[in-house]
Amino acid sequence: MIALRVALSLLIALAGYEIGAMLADRQRRRVLEIEAWQVLLHVLASDVSYTSLPLERALRAAGRPGKGLAHEFAQQLSGRLGGHVLLADAWREELERLRPRSCLTADDVAPLLELGEQLGRYGRDEHRGFFVRCQERLALQRQAAAEESARGGRMWRTLGAVAGVALALVLL
Repeated sequence: MIALRVALSLLIALAGYEIGAMLADRQRRRVLEIEAWQVLLHVLASDVSYTSLPLERALRAAGRPGKGLAHEFAQQLSGRLGGHVLLADAWREELERLRPRSCLTADDVAPLLELGEQLGRYGRDEHRGFFVRCQERLALQRQAAAEESARGGRMWRTLGAVAGVALALVLL
């Protein structure tokens, strides 16, 4: 009977650690997701500014080579453009559609939403500036997310393990 309690307590302690590790992993994935958006915006900016591709074709090309939510966003958005859909509306709707599966915070998404509001309203030269400003804001968000991931990751794992051990001790 005691061996069973010890084994159960050990499982509870490990479960607590795993829950903490899952929360830490979400912070790490946030950093990776911001980086994927930065790459996508860099490709879009280059295609629109230097190769003079229309935004719809640039989105289709940028969404093709990769995986992840940023590339899915580009693929889905390019499929919606070309009809009577406003770019700003389609951009916002696609971001909102992906939000439940995303690790991005509201502060991370804000520059992307602002970019979507600006695209299509101005010429190609202005688009380059919008892309650059959005990338700069995302770089700041990425730096903050990386610091939070380093600090918070250890904290969540430790907190999960301590909570699991405390619960195990209570049950013993």
